[in-house]
Amino acid sequence: MTRSPRKKLRFGSAAALLALAARLGANGEVPPDRMFSTVRVADGVYAFVAAETNGPIPSGNVTAILGDDGALVVDSGRFPSLARRMIGEIRRRTDRPVRFLVHTHWHLDHVAADAEFRKAFPSLTFLATDFTRRKMLEKQVAYLRDIQKNNAGYVRDLEAYVAAGKRADGTPLSDSDRSYLRREIADIEMETSELAGVPLVEPDVTFSRETTVHLGKREVRIAFLGAGNTAGDAVTFVPDAKVAIAGDLLVSPVPYGYGCSPREWIETLRRLMGSGATAIVPGHGPVLHDWKYAEKVLRLLEAVRVRVGEAAAAGASPEETRKRVDLTDFEKEFAGDDPDRRKAFRGFFAAPAVERAYQEAKGALAEE
Repeated sequence: MTRSPRKKLRFGSAAALLALAARLGANGEVPPDRMFSTVRVADGVYAFVAAETNGPIPSGNVTAILGDDGALVVDSGRFPSLARRMIGEIRRRTDRPVRFLVHTHWHLDHVAADAEFRKAFPSLTFLATDFTRRKMLEKQVAYLRDIQKNNAGYVRDLEAYVAAGKRADGTPLSDSDRSYLRREIADIEMETSELAGVPLVEPDVTFSRETTVHLGKREVRIAFLGAGNTAGDAVTFVPDAKVAIAGDLLVSPVPYGYGCSPREWIETLRRLMGSGATAIVPGHGPVLHDWKYAEKVLRLLEAVRVRVGEAAAAGASPEETRKRVDLTDFEKEFAGDDPDRRKAFRGFFAAPAVERAYQEAKGALAEE
């Protein structure tokens, strides 16, 4: 998942920096509310499940697959300090090196901590689809290079909204809005402290459809099943354990819609659901042990396509379509009464997914 570009660049306030220092603690480690949990998915398969966050600075799940002569890791997450802890968890479970790291897609919350794995395992090979490698180089090199100044400008804007009690358009902030924005400021400052100066690691090996890695007797299959969350999503299968690592094709409790291809996503999910996997590690959220959540996501995507398609066929503009398409029934189903989850559904799924479905309906889907 990515965020929109930053504007009005300036470093955050001294008060924000002091608050960040207090939150991180003396050792600079991330706070407890960001700590992952280690879940044994199957024999020799461990998921490092990221803490739920409904703001714009998530970190993706990371999965370690252990074999006789080495390990394979799927994604690296957003925060180097957490990646170092994950490396320690892997080393406690095997004396074999991590030989491969697979990227599910190019978004920062899945690739930013790559350098920690390369540092710990210098001969590590990074794999990605051709598309993911290209987008990492196009988008994330510049993002990481400019993260300090861009995040600082964004923090300044958010602090101004909190201080004024209203947004740029004059909409008053509720107490819930203020609390959400303060957490967002703290998260952005934390990201800056973790990622300023961190290099992007360029994938070594790419593939267009499928590749297989052998970890001694254990086989790991990595496949592009079709576009979905991005145009280059990779899914990793561990056949002997019936495990699938889905990346952001599945995100719980609220899916992400940025850059998605709704029509293909539906077909890609169906292919994934036909894999025979009995344990599924999503890009965010707890490990799944059936396909019920995926079926719910399918229904949501199908509804988005139908409702947006009807509006577009009636000649509605993009703005009119955004106003006309009502997804509150699904918002309630996915987010319940949790105000932060409901914000996340509207901001991180509904708004971008409607935009992308409109582009599809008009035959002008931008590359993402």
